[in-house]
Amino acid sequence: MELIPLKTKVLHSESDLLLVFQYALGQNNLSLKEEDIVIITSKAVSYAEGRLVDTDHLSVLVRNESDRVFGEGEMVMTLKNKMLIPNAGIDKSNAPEGKAILWPKNPFQSARDLCQSLKHQFGLTRLGVLISDSNLHPLRRGTIGMAIGWAGFEGVQDERGNKDLFGKTLHYSQHAVADNLSSAAEPVMGNGDASIPFVLVRGSGVTFSDREFSAEDYFMDTNDCLYSNIMDLGEN
Repeated sequence: MELIPLKTKVLHSESDLLLVFQYALGQNNLSLKEEDIVIITSKAVSYAEGRLVDTDHLSVLVRNESDRVFGEGEMVMTLKNKMLIPNAGIDKSNAPEGKAILWPKNPFQSARDLCQSLKHQFGLTRLGVLISDSNLHPLRRGTIGMAIGWAGFEGVQDERGNKDLFGKTLHYSQHAVADNLSSAAEPVMGNGDASIPFVLVRGSGVTFSDREFSAEDYFMDTNDCLYSNIMDLGEN
């Protein structure tokens, strides 16, 4: 699998993401091909959608953007769109002074729109778009990549019913394809002032699909989640 970072200039609120991406491709003498996947940071999508807000009352903003809030303080774990994420995904880094960046309003719809636009622009039939963000793993230092929306490919590969090396039936195994791709792109994108909002992925081996994906297809009910054994994940 090949990962190609695409550096850009600093994005601004309501930047035309397609134009920025096309320019980044041109700067690297690249074009999109069949079965490419374009990974885009959630911040880049949020910038394009104008999702910048004032940070005067950040704690109130976090509560308003969350389905659940666990604990108190400047940085808290929250449940948003069936995902555990610090501060509902709200981030002040790489935002102008006094501003914070919210998550895209509907990440799956944003991914679908971008995927269709890129397919049309480049004359492709099999293309994936993945919107990624950084997240934390319990009891581990450092951030990992997480997919918050995608389109054009199966984001989870279900292995249940298949056999293992010894002929035993797999009952629980499902590969988090979209999350794994996000984690692969995380060190390539970097943090801080790297200014790499896009990573082009080639040779991923994913299953491409035209069906319309949504959070309901992939995120399990909180009652079925193992983490519910150690914390109350109920959304009410």
